[in-house]
Amino acid sequence: MKAMREAPTAEAAAHRRGHPAPLVFHLGAALAAYQGAVAAAPAAGSPGFPWHPDIDAPTGPSPLPHDVAKEALHRLAQIGEGIRAWQQHPYRREAAARPVLWQSGASRLLDFSNGNGGPVVLVVPSLINTADVLDLTPETSFLETLAAVGLAPVLLDWGAPGFAEAAFDLDRYITARLLPAWSFLEGRGGRRPALLGYCMGGTLAAALAAALPGAPGLVAIGAPWAFGGGAGLAADLRAGARQMGAARLGSLIEGTVQAFGLVPSALFEQLFAMIDPMQVARKFQRFATLDPGGSRAERFVAVEDWLADGRAMAGPAAHDLLVRWHLEDALALGHWDCLGRSVRPEAIQCPALIVTGRRDHIAPPVMAGPLAQRIPGAVHLEADLGHVGMIISRKARADVIEPVVAFLSALA
Repeated sequence: MKAMREAPTAEAAAHRRGHPAPLVFHLGAALAAYQGAVAAAPAAGSPGFPWHPDIDAPTGPSPLPHDVAKEALHRLAQIGEGIRAWQQHPYRREAAARPVLWQSGASRLLDFSNGNGGPVVLVVPSLINTADVLDLTPETSFLETLAAVGLAPVLLDWGAPGFAEAAFDLDRYITARLLPAWSFLEGRGGRRPALLGYCMGGTLAAALAAALPGAPGLVAIGAPWAFGGGAGLAADLRAGARQMGAARLGSLIEGTVQAFGLVPSALFEQLFAMIDPMQVARKFQRFATLDPGGSRAERFVAVEDWLADGRAMAGPAAHDLLVRWHLEDALALGHWDCLGRSVRPEAIQCPALIVTGRRDHIAPPVMAGPLAQRIPGAVHLEADLGHVGMIISRKARADVIEPVVAFLSALA
């Protein structure tokens, strides 16, 4: 893989027009937040003002609404500058072609082993975004790091769902794609491959390991399992959806599928945006201050390009994810089946390493930690990183990748 680093041009890259999605929501959320700040300014100096616990309450008189409005306009302008800088940045990910070892429907096994004969690791990404985050840049490639230490990573690229996958639920993705891919690798090399899953890919890998006693080892990074607890906006969204009811949400998903054939990625982009409505504003404000020709700016653009390249999902799979998992908490309760049996982490017999991020807002510790608690003898690694940071941040190598490599190497 190689990347271009040049001075930005005045034209937006064709693949970045209109993003970050949903752009209107992000701008509206920032505007609403700053309007609230202006309205609250006269009371900000009072002793009972509800400052966020992460903010040290300033001393002195309340700020003038005019000054707060001036700062709000500055920050809104910064958001616009950051978005324009991203849209105009010349970076474009150029991935090297990888040998295709196996294919079924839209899904392929891509060989990242670079020819070494080490222990085979089947890497399972999420179904929502592309697998590119695992091989994002030469400096941050998770897969290249595994290969560099003698392991033989093989990526299951789910691909964009086509006609063959349009009726797949999540169990069908395991039985018709993940299990055959695992079996192919076992037959090809004579050794059973370990399983390594990221995000909901880790959840699917754990489900397969629970139903398949022959896996030599399991690594799950940022893999949600329990959806009944939690705090913040994500928990509020689930609580609101439960009040609406599983039947009604299911009918909305079915109506979306009837209209579009699949559940569009825009639905998931909206849900992620609602978890932290100001996240995009903060990110692009910071990006506006970076040197556009520097490595930090290039990494930012690479990540945002990946986030903007969402995947549609088959309707039954989306129903499993949003209704069965999130609303009904079927995984934690043992009410979700895989390969004809209830999925229970207690049935996982192989060594397991479960990695959770303390700053993960997609699969926070309260959602991902129960998987480690329920697997007999599992090692639970808690990293002070976010969901994407566990894969591509500067601290990821020392805090996540090296322990993962040590765990997988010990299985040989």
